[in-house]
Amino acid sequence: MARSLPEALQHAFWTHPRRRAARPAQANAATPPGAAAGREAQPATERAAKLERLLAMFRKLNSSVEIADILAMAMDAAIDLTAAERGFVLLEQTGGELRVAVARNVDREKVGRSHLKFSYSIAERAIAAQEPVVTVDAQDDPRFREHASVHAMRLRSVIAVPIRSPDGVLGALYLDNRFRRARFAPDDVDLLLAFADQVALALRNARLVDDLRRRTVELEAERRRVEELLRGQAAEIDRLQEEVLVRQQALEHRYDYGAIVGRGPALRAVFATLDRVVDTPVSVLVTGESGTGKELVARAIHFAGPRKSGPFMGINCAALPASLLESELFGHVRGAFTGADRDRTGLVVAARGGTLFLDELGEMPLEVQAKLLRVLQEREVRPVGSAEAVRVDFRLVCATNRDLLAETARGRFREDLYYRVAVVQIRLPPLRDRLEDLPELALHFVRRAAEQLGRPAPQLSREALRRLGQHGWPGNVRELENVITKAVVLCDGRRIGSDDVDLPRAREGGGRGAPRALPDERAALLAALERTGWNALQAARDAGMSRATFYRKLRRLGIQRPAGPPAERPTERSAEPPSGDPTSARGD
Repeated sequence: MARSLPEALQHAFWTHPRRRAARPAQANAATPPGAAAGREAQPATERAAKLERLLAMFRKLNSSVEIADILAMAMDAAIDLTAAERGFVLLEQTGGELRVAVARNVDREKVGRSHLKFSYSIAERAIAAQEPVVTVDAQDDPRFREHASVHAMRLRSVIAVPIRSPDGVLGALYLDNRFRRARFAPDDVDLLLAFADQVALALRNARLVDDLRRRTVELEAERRRVEELLRGQAAEIDRLQEEVLVRQQALEHRYDYGAIVGRGPALRAVFATLDRVVDTPVSVLVTGESGTGKELVARAIHFAGPRKSGPFMGINCAALPASLLESELFGHVRGAFTGADRDRTGLVVAARGGTLFLDELGEMPLEVQAKLLRVLQEREVRPVGSAEAVRVDFRLVCATNRDLLAETARGRFREDLYYRVAVVQIRLPPLRDRLEDLPELALHFVRRAAEQLGRPAPQLSREALRRLGQHGWPGNVRELENVITKAVVLCDGRRIGSDDVDLPRAREGGGRGAPRALPDERAALLAALERTGWNALQAARDAGMSRATFYRKLRRLGIQRPAGPPAERPTERSAEPPSGDPTSARGD
């Protein structure tokens, strides 16, 4: 069958692998068909030399990981092996189109406008079949002679070998000669096939390296981006933490007790207790020395609680005699007593839906206490001179600077009433026990006084603040307000200096600004310790002061845990502070 083919096609016929396998049996008997049309078989020495060069090229290809270098070396080597006039390395793109990666002529010069200088049809046939395509004369080859590109470029000898890899065909090695027929010998096909496989392997490795480099660059860029993001997030976290800290310091409670100035530990304990009681209906007893701001706390309970839309009705129990106090509290009808010319609604009725605040409760006469107890028990009141009871609905908040438990022992306050009004106790610390709040309080009163006087607020000097901090403040916050208001009036208008601060002399018997202990202070501390089983930390919390302040008071008053059984009363010591923790037997 091969002999019946035209000479121009016999060479191409024998280049097929299966046909070539049958060819050696006839090699010695006769000349292979088409041999006259193609180059004769190469001598053994020439083939050995080519194989040696091919092995050297393999080593060179595999030593490079740059795709451009591999393609250039492959093209030069293919032209050198086959003595082709021109050569092209064609790579298949994603869409199936062919791209000229390298184009060389026999002088290793680049071929201009390379995409127009080769036959796409021949190259695509080799890639599609994944087999080499050889023609000894493309213009006479019935497979290609009808193609316009073959005639336009006057192609003669052409060989196209696929570049095959395990992942598929990457492209083709395309070689031609426009001037000579049968330029490529059968050995050229074998060499180019082996060479193309090595090129595919080198390209695959280079692409893996290139992909690894690209991924490394991407990972490095991502790492820098993440680091920058983390730095930004760290800065944002720091900012938010500072903001949270500021807000926690300003609002360490659920409600804005803005009228109560100060954020020290002692006052924060008061705020914590307020948070627990404002939403409840229970009665609250606010205790503390005169001038500590008990009414402010009472108002805070009302305006932060569920009854804030109702009235806040308050009265000072020490300001009125018993008869008038009873009338103010419970009301009276016309004609109930001399001078009662009209009905009067009492505060317990007027406070309906709101809060009733009884200041200086410890000064309330016993007879009025009895009637108040009845109102609290029955939740109704009979105005003076009336036989009809009126339902009442109010929350009770009381204040006192007395120790009501001690007053009950002396018979000056009803014990049953005490347990009605003191469901929860809030003790306000004296100013001397929360000096950390003094600068904020002083500035607050400076601004208030300046506003009342209609002038700009003067600056409070450090010297003035230092002098304020050395005073004992027996009159507490009320005394501080008085001193600051006087200083704002008397200063030059721009700055309050140390000389502008007019402080009263220390009380007789006290140290430098240190007030004497109030008569009930020792009893209050002892009561707090006994209630908590001499747990100093819990007793300090119940008393509304910091542990350090509580210990200082224990040392100042000479209070220490008794050595005997818990039921024994503690013994007094000298005014010298104890050397150790006065409550070390229990711990905190």
